[in-house]
Amino acid sequence: MLLAAFQREGRLVDFLQQDVAGFSDEEIGAAARVVHSGCRKALRQFFEVAPALNGAEGAPMTVPAGFDAQRTRLTGNVSGQPPFKGTLRHHGWIVTDIRMPSISEALDPRVIAPAEVELP
Repeated sequence: MLLAAFQREGRLVDFLQQDVAGFSDEEIGAAARVVHSGCRKALRQFFEVAPALNGAEGAPMTVPAGFDAQRTRLTGNVSGQPPFKGTLRHHGWIVTDIRMPSISEALDPRVIAPAEVELP
């Protein structure tokens, strides 16, 4: 359902399935704006997201003992026991609210976008 929304709103699957090697940076940039805008709209339709950790990227950070390893990934020279002192490289993302509609049993969830046939 989410992939179908990304396709419907931002043509994400079309963009990803296309070989962009022959396109100029300007053409890719123009396409990326359309894809980004549409996919952002679809994401916000179904989810509320927030940073997994508060803090500015690049700021010093202390990771305490008992930290949630699903929300915080340690990289670099990881040794010893917490607390760990490091630099926040990316704040991560978590979903704080999900608004997915129920799927009708009559719909095939494998169909991302139906084929379109224009009749004269």
